[in-house]
Amino acid sequence: MSGTMRDKTNDKQGFRFSWPFPKNPSFVYRIKSYLTMSLVTSVSKLMFLGGSNKIICRNKDTFFKLLQNEKQPLITVSNHRSNIDDPLMWCILKFREFWRMKDRHRYTLAAHNICFTKQFHTTMFSLGRCVPCVRGEGVYQKGMDFCVDMLNDNKWVHIFPEGKVCVRTEEPLRFKWGVGRLVMDAKTDPVILPIWCKDMEKVWPIHPPYYPKFGNTVEVIVGEPFSLSELKKTIQSKSLTTEQMRKIVTDEVQKRMYQLGENVGDIPKGSAQRLIQRYPPIEY
Repeated sequence: MSGTMRDKTNDKQGFRFSWPFPKNPSFVYRIKSYLTMSLVTSVSKLMFLGGSNKIICRNKDTFFKLLQNEKQPLITVSNHRSNIDDPLMWCILKFREFWRMKDRHRYTLAAHNICFTKQFHTTMFSLGRCVPCVRGEGVYQKGMDFCVDMLNDNKWVHIFPEGKVCVRTEEPLRFKWGVGRLVMDAKTDPVILPIWCKDMEKVWPIHPPYYPKFGNTVEVIVGEPFSLSELKKTIQSKSLTTEQMRKIVTDEVQKRMYQLGENVGDIPKGSAQRLIQRYPPIEY
């Protein structure tokens, strides 16, 4: 799916269907969700079948160890290079690894005016654990509340904090503050893991015509996990507003994410610092 294919008539309507995630999923619902995720995973792996394309993951062990720890919430953040980074990037998991960790598989925010414009789409995307996010409704909307609830249940939430697909040649975007809310409002401090994708747009273009391309190599670089528990304690002891604390946390995640992009040579050195200077940090 692509932002250029969005239902523009739905932009100002918000999410207009019944909330698709049951509070107490039945056995039948869980089976349907497993089958949907398995189907998406299988189709995604076709993009890399038989060497048609190649996907390389660096530092995968770090990611998988965190995935196996079901006693702590996990937030992964990544850059957004292609319309289908998710689910393609999760092809780094072997199918047996995916199936073993199916209950731990990610929830991810997705644009309501792209993925949730029809009831059928809403059903399918939600079974695949995509959560509707309405642009313009801010950090206190139902999709964000749901993701906080998932973190409070020690689940895994993935987010693209740039908020849209970004072209490599453009200046890095300032992160949306939703990731700051996820970190601040989770009852148990989540582990945060930055992941950088390189050349995903060569496999699936970001402009029409949309069709798979072959003969390319995609790199998925897993960074070092970190916690912001000490930062949270520090800023919560200061006379700061909720918005100021959220910005401080978002800035820290943004800095570490873009430093990973610099280290792998995908964005110019100093990009993270220049972005902080453009949007001055909160003093505390």
